[in-house]
Amino acid sequence: MRKARAALQRWASTLCAGVCLGAVLGTLSAAPPDPAAPGPPQAALDLMEADIAEVQAAFAAGELTAETLTRAYLARIEALDRVGPQLNSLIAVNAHAAEDAAALDAERAESGARGPLHGIPVIVRDDLDTLELPTTAGSATLRGHEPLRDAFVVARLRAAGAVILAKANLSELGLAVGRPGYSSAGGQTRNPYNARRAPSLAGDGVAVAASLGMLAVGTDSIGGLRGPAAVSAVAGLRPSLGLTSRAGVVPTALSVEVTGLLARSVPDLALALEAIAVEDAADPRTADPPERPEHYAEGLAEATLEGVRLGVAEDYRGGNREVDRVFAGAQELLRAQGAVLVDVTLPDSVLNAGRDILDRLIETEFRDQVNAYLLHTEQGMPHSLAELLRMSESPLIAGSPTPVQPARLGAYRAALRSPGLADLHYLHILSSRLPAARAAVAKVFADGELDALVLPTMLCPASSLLHDYDSSYDCDADDPLQPAYLASVAGLPELTLPMGWTDAGLPLGLSLVGRPFSEAHLLALGRAFEQTAAARRPPDLPAVPLPPPLSSGDSPTQ
Repeated sequence: MRKARAALQRWASTLCAGVCLGAVLGTLSAAPPDPAAPGPPQAALDLMEADIAEVQAAFAAGELTAETLTRAYLARIEALDRVGPQLNSLIAVNAHAAEDAAALDAERAESGARGPLHGIPVIVRDDLDTLELPTTAGSATLRGHEPLRDAFVVARLRAAGAVILAKANLSELGLAVGRPGYSSAGGQTRNPYNARRAPSLAGDGVAVAASLGMLAVGTDSIGGLRGPAAVSAVAGLRPSLGLTSRAGVVPTALSVEVTGLLARSVPDLALALEAIAVEDAADPRTADPPERPEHYAEGLAEATLEGVRLGVAEDYRGGNREVDRVFAGAQELLRAQGAVLVDVTLPDSVLNAGRDILDRLIETEFRDQVNAYLLHTEQGMPHSLAELLRMSESPLIAGSPTPVQPARLGAYRAALRSPGLADLHYLHILSSRLPAARAAVAKVFADGELDALVLPTMLCPASSLLHDYDSSYDCDADDPLQPAYLASVAGLPELTLPMGWTDAGLPLGLSLVGRPFSEAHLLALGRAFEQTAAARRPPDLPAVPLPPPLSSGDSPTQ
């Protein structure tokens, strides 16, 4: 009976795809409404910018199904990621996504929705394990690697009713060296706002910005979520270290790495965070939060900046004039909304954290942590970083259209030369320098009685692609990601939001960094800014025809 009902539901939803999707998700040319008809005509739901609440309302009203929505996203993936502008943000697409969505539609009809993520298509970065899709972390040596279980945060999203739609490209093995957003497994991802610019460290921000999925889940060590959010005009959340589980992650440096989210709005981030921010016995760090809110989305509509104290550091300026100009305008907007801006001075231990702390942590932890992950790969795949390097340098991969980038190979060699976790300099960082940096940031918050720090997410706009160089790229900063290191070192939550645009139409991001486990407050502040700034706008991409319904001869169970 359950299978028959699922088949009937799928058949009905696919018949509706050509008509219902056009009526609900697009603006169609149609005759004017009959003036005698009762009530005003309903506004079409904009697929490019619809949020979870709007989609769930359409589900509840019977105007939309999860299968119809999923098929629309699959059509956009084919038209924009694979052909057309060839954004190349995704490494793999779930061939069973529409079928999974249809099953969720049947479940909704039978027993109701599991919650606000029921039927919502989600992108998973390819350094998080997934059952039905391979996990490569961007390495061609891991093509075909099929984990035995979902990463914990992926399992939580699946349990909440999300449709796992696709895996996103990333800088290979999560290392921020060489070509950003390039991997030997996925090639080069392009920025949707300028195809000659990079997506920062991963392609999931591109996928969400271009409406190839509604949400994305990924990892962040030194800006892996915040950078993609900033250059793609989406919202990104790096949670506090310990709020979300790292189990099932291909690791970069677990002493600073977290799992977090990307979405097109703060309320969507909040709803997804409610699903994944739970304790996991496989990651003991998740026992750290003193109290876990049950809800992060409540009260966002009433959020205000009135009387909020925000610290502003002068140190994060001078990388690019347009970034400085737009950030100054964002500060004026914050003041106009009642926020109190306080000048703060950050210690050198934080400003220089990239060179003095984070680089050493990554170089030291990377080999042993990757080795631990690779122990469980299948026969014929690398079982250690040394094997992965050897295979990456083999003629098969080195002579392919997407060889491993030389700087990435250099990072592998450096990690293999590292003394490892017994290195005295590394132990000194863990036991002394890292706690000292975190104490110094806590003192800045306490001295200024701050609700949050506010800073530009990156010191420069999206960088140019190396193989298709954009000579208009202008950056005077040695390291555009320097602002991201504060939250990484201190283990603090950071929320990235669109704050404005360059004259050439490139998005720029603003970050709010909060106290440990203050995500609920941080999201409220971010929502207040988001509503006032209204800086989000979709990329200018070709229109995508809606997918046709199944023909009458197609089986509804296929």
